[in-house]
Amino acid sequence: MRVLLITVCFAFTTANAAEIHLRDGSLVIGSILSLQDSEDLIVDTEQMDEVTIEWEAIRESRETQVIEVELFNGQRLFGRVVLDEKGVSIIGDETTVTLPPDGIFAITEVNESFWEGFDIYTDVGMNIVRGNNEVTQLSLGAGIGYDGRDFETSLDATTILNEQTEGQDLRRATLAGNYTYRLPRNWQASGLLQFESDDQQGLNLRTLYGGAIGNRVYNQRRMRIDLYGGLVINHEEFEGQPRSESLEGLLGAAYRLRSARGIDIDASLAVLPSLEQSDRLRMQFDGSLSIDLFADLDFKLTVYDRYDSQPPPGNETNDTGLTLGLSWSY
Repeated sequence: MRVLLITVCFAFTTANAAEIHLRDGSLVIGSILSLQDSEDLIVDTEQMDEVTIEWEAIRESRETQVIEVELFNGQRLFGRVVLDEKGVSIIGDETTVTLPPDGIFAITEVNESFWEGFDIYTDVGMNIVRGNNEVTQLSLGAGIGYDGRDFETSLDATTILNEQTEGQDLRRATLAGNYTYRLPRNWQASGLLQFESDDQQGLNLRTLYGGAIGNRVYNQRRMRIDLYGGLVINHEEFEGQPRSESLEGLLGAAYRLRSARGIDIDASLAVLPSLEQSDRLRMQFDGSLSIDLFADLDFKLTVYDRYDSQPPPGNETNDTGLTLGLSWSY
C-alpha cells in the first residue's frame, strides 16, 4: 500500500509511536520500520497495518524513544531519530549523526524491556500420501529467539513422524541452538550446538558442535544472502554400530526473501565434508514458503533433505520430505 497524502489523523497514540507530519498537514502515528529504496518510509500503523510514505511527502518526524538504525555495511547506531530536510539524524547520548536517506538500511525500535527481545513460533503440519502404502506425515516445530544489540540467539526443535500402513513408522527429530555475535561490515561469528536423530538413515543420535565465520554478502530490506564457513565436531551413534567422533568442515549459505504481498521464502544449505573419513560428505537443506493468512498466522510449506554419502549398510543416503501446515509467531 502506497500512501502519498493521508487526510485522516489517527486517533490512537502509544508511548513508542513516532509522529510523522506530512507536507499537506496530515499526521501519521505508528512505528517506523525502515526506509525502502532510500525513498519510501515504511510505517506500521494499527489502523492500516504496513503503509508506505514517500520521503518527499514528509515534512518532519520525531521519534520519542531510542531506536536502532542499521546501515548497509552492518553498522548499528542507537538514539532518537529526527527526519527532516537534512536527512536522518540519530541523536545519541553524546553525539549526533546525520545521514542521507540512501545510507539507511533499516530503522527499528529498541526493545524497552528484556522480554520484548524474544520471538516465539510454533508450526504444525500434515501430509498424506496414498498408494499401495498409505503414509501420513505429521510435523511439529517450535522455537524461541532473542535479538540483542550486538548478538542474536535461537533454539529450535522439530520432529517429523511418518506413520505407514505397511512397514515401520519413521521419525526424525532435531534440537538446534545457535548464538551469533555481530561484527563490523556485515561479518558475524557464530557458535552452534545440534542434536539429531533420523530413523530413515539409521541414526540414533548425532551431536554436532562448533563455530563459523560468516558475511552477509547481499543485504537489502526484503532480501538477504549469508555465506559462512567453519569447523564442527560430529559425534554419531548409528543403529548396530559403535559411537564415533570426527572433524568436519562447514560451508553454508542462507537466503531470505520478504515479499510486500505477505509471501516469505527461507532456504538454507549446509555442506559438511569429513576431514577424517575419506570421501564422506553430508549435506543439510531446509526450505520454506510462508503465506500470510491473518494476524500472526501463516500457511507454510516446508521441504527438507538430509544427505549422507556413507550411511550404514541398508540405510538410505537421502531423507527427504515435504509438509503443509500452519505457523504462528509472536
